[in-house]
Amino acid sequence: MARRSWAARRAAAVGAVAVLLGQLLGGHPAAAQAGVLPGSAFPLVLDVDLTPNPVCSGAVHGRVQVYDPAAAKAGASVEWRVRAGEEQLAGGRLAMAAHVGTAEFSIPFDRVPAAETALQVDARIAASSGHGPGRYGKVWRDTVRRGCDPVRVASVGDSVVWGQGLDHDQKFPYLTGQLLGRETGRGHQHMDYSISGAVLDAPELPAGNDDAACLRTTEKQDPDGDGEMEFGEVTQQMPDVFCQLEKAGAQARAGGYGLDLVVINGCINDLDPFFGIGVGITPGSRNLPEAVKRECSGIGAAAENPAKDVPYFSGAKVGYGGRGMQAAIEKAHSLPGRPKVIVADFYYALSRSSSPVPVKTCSTPGVAGTRLTSCKGALGSVAARYEQYTQLANAAYHQAAAAANESSKDGPYAVAADGLFTLDNALLTRDSKVWGTPVTDPAFPLRTRACPELSATPAQCLSAAVAHPDIEGARQYADAFLLNPSVREWFHLPRQGPRAQLNVPESTRVGSEVRMSVTVDGKPPARGYRYHWYFGDGTQQETGEADVTHAYDRKGPWLARLVMTGQDGRKVLVEAARAITTD
Repeated sequence: MARRSWAARRAAAVGAVAVLLGQLLGGHPAAAQAGVLPGSAFPLVLDVDLTPNPVCSGAVHGRVQVYDPAAAKAGASVEWRVRAGEEQLAGGRLAMAAHVGTAEFSIPFDRVPAAETALQVDARIAASSGHGPGRYGKVWRDTVRRGCDPVRVASVGDSVVWGQGLDHDQKFPYLTGQLLGRETGRGHQHMDYSISGAVLDAPELPAGNDDAACLRTTEKQDPDGDGEMEFGEVTQQMPDVFCQLEKAGAQARAGGYGLDLVVINGCINDLDPFFGIGVGITPGSRNLPEAVKRECSGIGAAAENPAKDVPYFSGAKVGYGGRGMQAAIEKAHSLPGRPKVIVADFYYALSRSSSPVPVKTCSTPGVAGTRLTSCKGALGSVAARYEQYTQLANAAYHQAAAAANESSKDGPYAVAADGLFTLDNALLTRDSKVWGTPVTDPAFPLRTRACPELSATPAQCLSAAVAHPDIEGARQYADAFLLNPSVREWFHLPRQGPRAQLNVPESTRVGSEVRMSVTVDGKPPARGYRYHWYFGDGTQQETGEADVTHAYDRKGPWLARLVMTGQDGRKVLVEAARAITTD
């Protein structure tokens, strides 16, 4: 399907700036447009668990959860079915005694396809006296296959890792596992413990930072209590990333399996995405370098949280201070299987290529008086502050991964991997790869019912998808992860090109041109390559030459990357050994 014209996409997205990044940017309300909700969305299959999948022997045991508050209110029943292609593998009838109904099923081994096969699960209102059956609702998509050693991926983090607005098979941790499963021939299994709005660490929750205490609590977003957030689309600051890791470990131990990979992010909500990062009125957020060092690196918190009593929605209320990303990486690696860890670099949600932010963005309950004045006065710098946050957070992630590898007793296991996003992929740009409106993403039907029911801030929850990676953006994350040299080495994937070296200077001055080049064994690469340079500051350039010049317009550090594409279409990612400092 062709992408809409720039003018059409921009016109459709202008209203989205008023909700400015939904959950990422913190709580500006948007009116839900109920008329956009497709009538065929419900009954909605909320989650399907398949254990084991892939299966080595014996049956696949499944559990389907159907969500339909209206059906529950009417005392209706639903019919559900599980299909692989045209063949129905399981099905049944379920009385909706509550908003979420659960049914279990089994697929005999002889009916499980040998190779990866698309699976579809959907439901409809069952026939009753005087009424025929309803239409089937939205389809839940997955795959099923035989296999004995799947690539097991767990994801933990906030709305970025959760994949706000996306169906579960469109999210980049799922896609990363799927790509790894296909390239290794092992198949994959994905377990998702993330939740939109999560902070990296809430120092006082649970009391004393006792992560094990998280196992004794359940969240309303987790109706079956397995630790995976079926309603993770509904924003909430807890469980924090450390609690999510605790739950991932408990489930792995109970299931008797080890994890191969953990995909992780966090710390943006600890800073308060909009009123902290964007306009700096949340206490402790005005100086972004210090705030990122405190929240992403876990260094420099005051004894008392200065933001604990702010009168508006803010993750800083519970996420101020606490442990940083290195501690989270090390905890992830301690899970059963000693998994490798990918820290997902942040993308450009908003950039100077985006439209100006309207003044009404500051008009939210609790922002008044001097806060309102400061907020309005800071709107002109929102985009620049977001660019700065992206730079600082990604640098902190890289430092955390390097420190974790340095202290490891079993070799390097962590990498901060980039989705190769640029300033032109941000909200309201020509090549935007984020959701531009709060009502067009696949998860909007779910939010229209679940946000009023489960969220303390339903208006904010309804608009939460804005400026999160869309379907194309999520695919870009996964594709870039599979180019990462460390990931390819961990999973014994073949090289896609030569062992190249990206040559960059150690330092430069702001505004001065620097030369970068790529070499193979000290010589220019063979002819026929295309070079896509990512300079680390959100800009990029494509050339047919193995060297390029670039000038940085502000202070770094900047980590340059290069994607080389051969004549056969195969790509190789080359990352500079060190970041370039600028002054």
